[in-house]
Amino acid sequence: MTIHPIIYIIAGFLFWSALFLLFYGVQATGCHLAGDNVSALAEHPVLRSVLIGLLLLSIATGIVPFLRARKRRAERQPADDTAQFVREVGGYVWLAAAIAIPFSFGGVAWLTLCGT
Repeated sequence: MTIHPIIYIIAGFLFWSALFLLFYGVQATGCHLAGDNVSALAEHPVLRSVLIGLLLLSIATGIVPFLRARKRRAERQPADDTAQFVREVGGYVWLAAAIAIPFSFGGVAWLTLCGT
């Protein structure tokens, strides 16, 4: 199945925005459920552990499409130069989205949770 290049370009940051909603939705829900005291597991709050796990999973799922597209691009060369150029731009947009994931969501590793 071939994905249209424009959809491939848009999908990178559409994926990032879906992760953004999921990530901060989990944080808001966790803070709401925890109330005033965030339950702790050893020294690290459970909510922080969940958010760090989600961060690592998000980084992995952000890099995989870029690597798959890079592998496909190396295996085949389309005859149309314009399509090849747009696919290359799409690959760089996916890379930018993958770099934006730890930049935007990495704060949970060191910032305070739930405004405390």
